[in-house]
Amino acid sequence: MRGLNRSIVVDAIRQYGTLSRADLVRVTSISAASVSAIVGDLIEEGLVGEVGRAPAEVGRPGRLVQFSDNVLFLGCDLASAEGFRVGLMRLSGELVESQVLAVPARTPSPELVGKSLAGFVAEAGSCMPSDRIVAAGIGVPGVVNPTTGHVEIAPLLGWENVELGEPLSGYLGIPVCVDNDVTFALGAEVDRGAASKASDVILVAFAEGVGGAVLLDGKIYRGRGAAGEIAYVVTDVSDAKGALNGIGMFERRLFELVAEDARREGIDPAQCEEQTARLVHLLGQSRGSVRFSGDIQVQLVATIAAALTSSIALLDPEVVLLSGWIELAGLAMFDQIIEQVRRLIHRMPEVQFSSLGDDRVVLGAALAASRATLADVHVVEAAI
Repeated sequence: MRGLNRSIVVDAIRQYGTLSRADLVRVTSISAASVSAIVGDLIEEGLVGEVGRAPAEVGRPGRLVQFSDNVLFLGCDLASAEGFRVGLMRLSGELVESQVLAVPARTPSPELVGKSLAGFVAEAGSCMPSDRIVAAGIGVPGVVNPTTGHVEIAPLLGWENVELGEPLSGYLGIPVCVDNDVTFALGAEVDRGAASKASDVILVAFAEGVGGAVLLDGKIYRGRGAAGEIAYVVTDVSDAKGALNGIGMFERRLFELVAEDARREGIDPAQCEEQTARLVHLLGQSRGSVRFSGDIQVQLVATIAAALTSSIALLDPEVVLLSGWIELAGLAMFDQIIEQVRRLIHRMPEVQFSSLGDDRVVLGAALAASRATLADVHVVEAAI
């Protein structure tokens, strides 16, 4: 009960910004004694500070409290095409720093990840000496146990059965939340993006591979741990080879189609090692923009529409969000996908591009870290 009450108080501070203890009692309907104890804990932890007194017509004016503005949370996206995308977020939700860390290894070890992030944290600390980084969230392109930080499999990183949470916490000296990267991205979209008013959402990320995450009844749906792995959706039953080699059929088919188009431009797909986003980037550089050949686009549209239709038919979501290189292909391809899906399904959801740009995973990871630190039970067990 104490944890639930704390989450309600935290949510009120997040919603209203600055309140007195009396305000918190009024808006939360929690007893004055409990509110006072919770606020005292948050102040002692340095997460909340007193910022003056509230005007009062009768009696002693109450002290106002708000989130401390010197507390930062690290968010990291290990699946970025350029390297490790990292950012720092304040308790208010403001992203104050965002950059990409170069990765010297094709398949980085957890030790390399830890050293890279520790270097970033040390540099940030020297540039912002009055601020303190108190927790981190790490988005991994694979199947992750968010409770333990154990990575079951992350093909793009070359990982299988890797312990990540505890080692990274040791390198950084702060608590670390580890989860699937697209799950973090969906959490950010629910918090402040295109899914903020929906209870049932599918997010499909077209990145180096293909990832997905599912929100049902306002909660992240995980199944036995791998729910949302849309890369494994079957789009052509006659082509079932290699289904268990770590790369799903849907994901592999998209790479094959883009690779065929790249060869027409004299680009060797082997240099991208089945990483579709990088190949799309090279194709865009060669053609001046991300444009696919007519016959290739027809096949891409059909393949994507088939995977989306299957997912929509099974889950009946309110909203489907698409992110990644598919956004670079433009509205013409998007409209073609929508047209095909509409012909194949009887109840069409709202389908749109993600709204938070390249930092969506970073934001979601930092948000999860902040809410774990605040013990925001209500939100942690709901969307994030």
